[in-house]
Amino acid sequence: MDIELQQLRILQTVAEAGSINRAAEELGMSQSALSRALQRVERAAGMPLVNRGQAGITLTPAGTIVLGHAETVLPALRRMFSDVRSCLAAAGGRAPARIGAAPAPALTAFVRCVEDLGIAALSLLVDESGRRLTELLAKNEIDVAMFRHFPELDPELPEHVRHAEIAAQSPHVCLPDTHPLAGRAEVRLSDLGTDHFVLSYPECQPLTGHFQTACGLAGVRPRISYANSASAAITLGEALGAVTLTYWPNITEPRRRHVALRGTPLGAVMTLAWTDEGPLCDLGDQLLDSVRRMHAACASADHD
Repeated sequence: MDIELQQLRILQTVAEAGSINRAAEELGMSQSALSRALQRVERAAGMPLVNRGQAGITLTPAGTIVLGHAETVLPALRRMFSDVRSCLAAAGGRAPARIGAAPAPALTAFVRCVEDLGIAALSLLVDESGRRLTELLAKNEIDVAMFRHFPELDPELPEHVRHAEIAAQSPHVCLPDTHPLAGRAEVRLSDLGTDHFVLSYPECQPLTGHFQTACGLAGVRPRISYANSASAAITLGEALGAVTLTYWPNITEPRRRHVALRGTPLGAVMTLAWTDEGPLCDLGDQLLDSVRRMHAACASADHD
């Protein structure tokens, strides 16, 4: 039987929430992705672990056993990694940090900002979900995270996790240069209601659900295709002559035009969050200043 740690965390969250829907919201996943993850756990265990009923989710006897061991294994692993990090710090003189971040163009520069403070990057978790990253911070499974927060659509960030704004980001659509609206300074979703969109990360990216919410508010139902990465979305969008979304309008592609998207709740804030414990407890403000300068430089750079 081969069960991954993430699968144990998913089972634990489902048991606590008592609902696939609530667990998916807490983990920043789609319901379908979470259901498939549960099915993989059950296949690994060789038997059902949850009962799915009208009253919600309950554990089977086997599920109760697996969860009991998970509640022993997961804290033990956190202690193990904490002890390893302390050992590395003592041996090398540099406190190692576990980093979480959204897959943004500034990702490499963000890791360098951490290293410039004398912090050794022990691990990097790339995850589009700000909710998931703040949850990992709260559980002391990562030390610092950079992600996109949607103030109008996301839950408020937890008070016990320190966080600060890096920069506001406005959504843009990337259109073929032959598109009738490519010459405009701005458009609204209602202008693009019949267009074909390509979105990335269909199962885990909050922007997917947020975009669908924005379309509902605008009264439009565009055709949507999906890609498994931002670069793949750009490639597929170009091949199909479709519209893609971006928060980095300075990074342009041949034969494409970026136009500001107005009148939606898709405005975002790039956010830095960190824990009061660990290697960044006294360096968070310095890192914030460094990351703000880095982000401003990335946002203003000419990538034509």
